[in-house]
Amino acid sequence: MNSRINVISNQEIKKIVDRYQNLRSQKQVLVKRFIEGKRPYLIFQTPPNTVVADMRSSEESFYANIENVALSLDVPSDHLPVMEPWFGTGVYANIYGCQYFWREGESPAVRYMYQTLEEVKNISKPRWEKSEIAQLVLDTIRYFKSKTGDAIPIVWTDTQSASDTATLVLNATEVFAGCLIEPELIMNFMKGINEVVIEFSRVQAELIGNALVKPGHIMFSHANFNGMSISDDNLAVASPAVNMKFNLPLDEEIGRALGGVAIHSCGQWAHTMPLVKKIVPACVAIDCAIDKTCDPNPNEPEKVRDAFAGSDINVHVRLTGETDVMLETVKKLLHPKLKLVVRPNYVDIPTAERNYDVLNSLLSEYYGAK
Repeated sequence: MNSRINVISNQEIKKIVDRYQNLRSQKQVLVKRFIEGKRPYLIFQTPPNTVVADMRSSEESFYANIENVALSLDVPSDHLPVMEPWFGTGVYANIYGCQYFWREGESPAVRYMYQTLEEVKNISKPRWEKSEIAQLVLDTIRYFKSKTGDAIPIVWTDTQSASDTATLVLNATEVFAGCLIEPELIMNFMKGINEVVIEFSRVQAELIGNALVKPGHIMFSHANFNGMSISDDNLAVASPAVNMKFNLPLDEEIGRALGGVAIHSCGQWAHTMPLVKKIVPACVAIDCAIDKTCDPNPNEPEKVRDAFAGSDINVHVRLTGETDVMLETVKKLLHPKLKLVVRPNYVDIPTAERNYDVLNSLLSEYYGAK
């Protein structure tokens, strides 16, 4: 047995699954009311993540996931935890030939495959079947299913946007410069990445089967939600003009193909948020940080509110778990036509219990939730 793995016995796994199933109907009611607009907010609290880490095998990933599930069941939240075949942000870069490398105790990384724009001109679409990491993702889904069947939901692997993946495959300075001096070349390159994302995501979905919940990575996920989560962190560093021409249309392409898209970006991307409703009609959700506890360069709550109020987009916000500060920050978001998913930073169980209660009180009073 790999000494890196914290093995949980089959008996303990069964106990976790049984407890999960006992909570399912209770949580289902809350999601149903959210979808119907009767309670247009969800409170999403999770313990420290054991999955986004130095994972190198299907077995390691499973035991990290099942540990995360067990820990999550003790945290007051409207969601139920999911399992994710997470092996870094470079799955699609590896499909394009980028070498994975591992450092003890850290998440995996990749090295650029190409250094110049000329090298990706007319680049042919790679076959995901030849990727070691893509195969590891599929093997891990199979391993999850062999251990828990459909009892604990599974999401897609962490899927980076075409722009994010482009800056992993090709020197990032070339990508950003190419958006200005070789826009057609860069768009063709990114469209090819999108094709691979769509194809491999469909393969994953078919393999996951009835256990699939949406939208996936970092988002509140449920069987009755739509779309697939995309990490498009370059939204924060590219100009609105570049995002309008490249990132957002490419995200929309994903959304049209996969029944919706949920967009996450680290950093401050409020400058581009107003464009989402117009350019990405397939957007079902967004995720962003709204204070420095979760991101050193957060978004102003008021700008997030103004960008998405009146839309059907579920707005996930990450913020501090310090109760008083959390409440004041959430108050800045409030709008009668904004669908909120509030995710306070985890401190400990007593704080999570207090935060759930005060958030539920604030939001139910504001929305008149029934």
